[in-house]
Parts: sequence; C-alpha cells; structure tokens
Amino acid sequence: MFGGAIMQIEQKSLFKFTPQIISNKLRHLFEESLNDDQTGLLTPQPAQQRKLFLKRAIKDKIKATFQLMPINNDGYPVNVTGNIAQLADTDRYLITNRNVSYVVNFDQIRYIANL
Repeated sequence: MFGGAIMQIEQKSLFKFTPQIISNKLRHLFEESLNDDQTGLLTPQPAQQRKLFLKRAIKDKIKATFQLMPINNDGYPVNVTGNIAQLADTDRYLITNRNVSYVVNFDQIRYIANL
C-alpha cells in the first residue's frame, strides 16, 4: 500500500512537468537548426502573413526568429532571434538581440517564427 502512494506522486510530478519538458526540447531543436550554418532557406511566408505578424510582434514586444535576406547576392541568409521595432513611418525595421542589431527593409524579411 505504501509503494502505491509513492507511484502516484511520481506520476503527478511527471504530468505536471511534461508540457515544460516538451517545450524545452522543441525550442532546443528549433534553435539548433537555426544556428547551424548548413541550414537552407526556409519557405518564404506570404507578405500579408509577415505584415500581420510584424504588427503583433511590435505591439506585444514578442521575441521572434527572423530569416533575413541580404540586399545583394554577396551575402547569405541570416537567422536572428530578437525584438523588432518599426523605424518612423517607413518600411524599415530594427531587429535587436543581445549582440547585434539589424536594420532591414520589409522585403528582406523572408520568414518569421514566434518562439
């Protein structure tokens, strides 16, 4: 009888932390794939979808991951996670993370994902 009570406590603890465990594992896999230099281009999102998410990310100050395209063909796509703000009333945005800031045009934002 005593052993059954211990088993119930362990099961409740496991169920309590399951969402957190799954979330951490998925975040780790996603960040690992974005940081890998061999990561290819993500499927571009439609402009309307990017605009709606940008508005939400700016308004709610959401930390998001962006795939940015260079202005010319000399560079490679860049994956960056950070906060975004619109510059004045232009089509330009400032993306900041701990180490680097990017000023980009809307057309350079290829993909946006919420973390």
